Amino acid sequence: MVSTDIMAKAMVLTRPGSIDNLEMREYPTPSAGPGDIVADVRMCTICGTDIDIIHGGQELPMPILLGHEWFGTVRELGEEVTTDYIGQELKEGDLVATSNGTRGECWYLNNVPGRNNLCPQQEVVGVYRRSADEAPHFWGAFAQHVYIEGHIPAFKLPAGLEERELVCLEPIAVATRSFKRAHGSGSSGAGAGEGVDPSQTVVIQGLGSIGQCMALVCNVNGMENIIAVDRHPDRIRMGGRMGVTDIVDRGALRTVEERAKEVRRLTGGRGADIVFECAGTNQAFAEAFKLVRKGGTVIELGVAGDKGTIEVNPFSDFCEKEVSVFGVFGYPSLEYRMAIATMKVAKRRGIPFGDIVSDVQPLESLPEQIRRHEERDVPGSIAIRP
Repeated sequence: MVSTDIMAKAMVLTRPGSIDNLEMREYPTPSAGPGDIVADVRMCTICGTDIDIIHGGQELPMPILLGHEWFGTVRELGEEVTTDYIGQELKEGDLVATSNGTRGECWYLNNVPGRNNLCPQQEVVGVYRRSADEAPHFWGAFAQHVYIEGHIPAFKLPAGLEERELVCLEPIAVATRSFKRAHGSGSSGAGAGEGVDPSQTVVIQGLGSIGQCMALVCNVNGMENIIAVDRHPDRIRMGGRMGVTDIVDRGALRTVEERAKEVRRLTGGRGADIVFECAGTNQAFAEAFKLVRKGGTVIELGVAGDKGTIEVNPFSDFCEKEVSVFGVFGYPSLEYRMAIATMKVAKRRGIPFGDIVSDVQPLESLPEQIRRHEERDVPGSIAIRP
């Protein structure tokens, strides 16, 4: 792997603790080494994980180049690279995105098929275990280029999707993983447990970008009753376009018991079959147990970092109700196929999921856009275009 004389921009976090520690730098544009790929970034959205890292929630080498919800075009293929991760022909100019990859061996890779997202050695573009000062520098997508090492799965993206739709792939992958977890199965094989059927009622807590993606996935998978809990009118309107059928308004129903009562009213007095926690707060996770029915399922996918503990009642929240609880940590690499299929079906059905991206701004404005994200200044996500 060598670099060219052409310099390219990257917005790096020099140290954790503050948005003010983001700094624009220039590095030489890399050439692809054997088995690797260099891509030009087209768009990358801001995620709660980025915020968590900025504020010191994860121990990663500094300076770090963030940005993992991205897509781009192949700039250069390294020697011996002719296909993407699943065998599709890949050439320069093709649209591409990346899933999570792992180096070497670990117990999970060898003993739990289809769960490489649990490997302690996993790496993701934008959440890399390398400093941005280490060549070839472009380990994240808040930059003009991304360097994709051979152990990082690259997926060729389909034609016919708009940019704002394509950049939703990564959060849609989290949502498809969450829907699969609701089947009671963690593996990539056949589902176990009672499963999910379209007649069941789901509750989505929070209609930020991940909640919108969750509504989209439930809609594409034919769920008849999709209830969302939120208080922002613009997010509620967007949720309706993604497939939400009923709203529990947090602005009007200010207590947990009021919201639980409304969910019971909408579900024949039982509560939801499945609750997807997408608000990303400990309070929402605790509330999920008040919204779910006996024998129901709670899926935690919204929390982007360690936010401490919550208080739950082991008897009334778990044992008496026989509630199943599943966590979601990213997704196994191959499940990107499910997310891509979801986008294609949504496009065919005319669901305007590109609207989940509320705004597109230049790379130079990333610090300002992260502040807007934290302040919930927009109903959906903010995309950065280098």
